[in-house]
Amino acid sequence: MKRKLNKKGKLILTILSLLIILLSLAVIYADNKEEIHILESNNYYDLKIDYPNIKNKIIKEKVMDYINNQKKEFINIIKNTKPTNKYDFNLNVTIDEREEINYINMLTYSYTGGAHYIRDDYSLYWNNKINKFIDLKYFFKDEESFKNMTNLAYYYVKELMIKEKKNFDELWVKRGTSPTIDNYSHFKFTDNGLEIIFPPYQVSSWSDGEINITIPYEEINKYLKDEYRDTTKDETVAKEMPNIRDLSQFKNKKLIAFTFDDGPSNTTNLLLNNLDKYKARVTFFVLGSRVDNNKEVLKRAYLQGNDIGSHTYNHRNLNLLNDAEIIEEVKKTNNKIKDVIGVSPTLLRPPYGNLTKHSKKLVNMHIILWNIDPLDWKYKNKNRIANKIVEHAHDGAIILIQDIYKSSIEGALLAMEELEKQGYAFVTITEMAQLKGIDLDYQTSYFSMKK
Repeated sequence: MKRKLNKKGKLILTILSLLIILLSLAVIYADNKEEIHILESNNYYDLKIDYPNIKNKIIKEKVMDYINNQKKEFINIIKNTKPTNKYDFNLNVTIDEREEINYINMLTYSYTGGAHYIRDDYSLYWNNKINKFIDLKYFFKDEESFKNMTNLAYYYVKELMIKEKKNFDELWVKRGTSPTIDNYSHFKFTDNGLEIIFPPYQVSSWSDGEINITIPYEEINKYLKDEYRDTTKDETVAKEMPNIRDLSQFKNKKLIAFTFDDGPSNTTNLLLNNLDKYKARVTFFVLGSRVDNNKEVLKRAYLQGNDIGSHTYNHRNLNLLNDAEIIEEVKKTNNKIKDVIGVSPTLLRPPYGNLTKHSKKLVNMHIILWNIDPLDWKYKNKNRIANKIVEHAHDGAIILIQDIYKSSIEGALLAMEELEKQGYAFVTITEMAQLKGIDLDYQTSYFSMKK
């Protein structure tokens, strides 16, 4: 709206518009959906307030306190000015009913001169089951789960702002998404996930407007209390399903897991071409930075029935990174992998094997390390690599090797040829855990798997 100022610049043209979106249980509102309308008009302003006839007295008291305070503040401004034009004051309330939780989001815009409107956000969340106001933390298992969600929020805000070329400021975004409840005052659960609204100035400048993100249920289900999870969206099913083996053929076999880091690459195909020869399936710990240039290789490895895990995006030492950087390294890689194979990895091998207890909680993935390392990257001699693997092989062993060197793949295949004669079966991490009766958890770092 345009405003004409008097010569002294004292004229304040104010438009307050309040949008309350109420997502509520029909118990409160189904029988009474009429609205209350307040209209005032004089030579100085037009004032129009619409709000629902709320039956719940506690909710109504909160809403009315807010409306009355906004009106009082507006009238005080009018008294202190000599306007020449009328003012518009609008509060509009609409209702959308949802189950159990009443979401009441009040949004006020006021213009009192200057470069832009002033915005005020106020939200209420009422739980009908416990008859109390709640905040976002209520929906999460514990404080650590809430903090993990805020790390995801940081990631999604950053990605959105970079994608839309907004005024991204690292410190500003970190401050606005830090794990304090005041930063998460405006939210709602939708069919797609947790929607969070960051008003102007919270994570960016006024010109960028409201920053609105949605964290999918696939990302936050593991942090939410059971009753608020959407289990139908735990994972997206791939368009093409991988080859699933009958594991009963391996029950009486010694098991060994070959795991390959740092790919995918062109040489990965050499390994894939030969796995069937030894009835072998392996686990790949993929670098996110290599996915785009090797999509077909990655997809082939997945559909063949091999495990696909994360080795982070840039192979950075996670112990040297802050929480947000760790989340970014893992999240970016998981997204890259999911874009190709349709599912997010659940296995993580941290670069150099470095991961603190705190970081384990942060990434919330199954940490797979190793107990046989033939140092293939160092010696690049296929016979030496094969000999070291065979020398140290045992039931439940996890072998670390790379699939970016031809000598490493050739050495691994030579080792399989010999170990097959010794009665070994070559399985993925997931297959080994199933055969060993091990239920992988998020706190343990697995160097090997024994019954």
